[in-house]
Amino acid sequence: MASHQVVAFSRWVIAATGAVTVGIAIHTAQTASGFEATADFLSSVTAQTNILSIVAFAIAGAHAWRGGRRAVGRAGGRGQGAHARRAARIALMRGVNVATLVSMSLLFLGIYGPVVITDPAQLNPTSVLLHVVIPALAVVEWIVFSPERRAPVGGALLVLVFPVLWFVFTNVRGAFTGQYVYEFLDPVGPAGPARAVAMTVLIISCFFLVGVAVFFTQRSHERRLRAID
Repeated sequence: MASHQVVAFSRWVIAATGAVTVGIAIHTAQTASGFEATADFLSSVTAQTNILSIVAFAIAGAHAWRGGRRAVGRAGGRGQGAHARRAARIALMRGVNVATLVSMSLLFLGIYGPVVITDPAQLNPTSVLLHVVIPALAVVEWIVFSPERRAPVGGALLVLVFPVLWFVFTNVRGAFTGQYVYEFLDPVGPAGPARAVAMTVLIISCFFLVGVAVFFTQRSHERRLRAID
């Protein structure tokens, strides 16, 4: 069983990797194309899911650093109850985080993968880290350091909160500025509103299905693995 310090540092390393990579991407966009490119990047699913994951890994790392499972043995009845509730919230947050990152990664690979294959120059190190490496690290961390408390499968519904809010944001932004981060979501674009609606349904469905898979997998993993949350 890994010590809680190892778990904490693992999570903080992933958070730091994400923070540095997002910072590099912002600097690159600002240097190359100015404020508009930076605003587009920060408005993207890629940037926002990775920024949220930085926060999630930092919080989960702090929880592990405070003792994780060992804290239960040292606390009294009231302390055990508080720890159990906190562990359940951390498990829920981690499940939503990994589902959100994996959904973003799968959508990127599915939508832009064929383009990248024909033009590998577009696949720069920052893009690989944000779209592939960090989501993969999140999955590994989720499996290796399985939650102390099982998050409810209903947590899959919380995975929908991000894409729904993001679609509200991106459509309001697009209505006022005429700019959409992804051209296939522009209702007045060449493909028209039908494609925008179809892609909206596809993206939200992907988040939901990945969320269901993650939370069902989490429940089965807890029975087989014993680790520190």
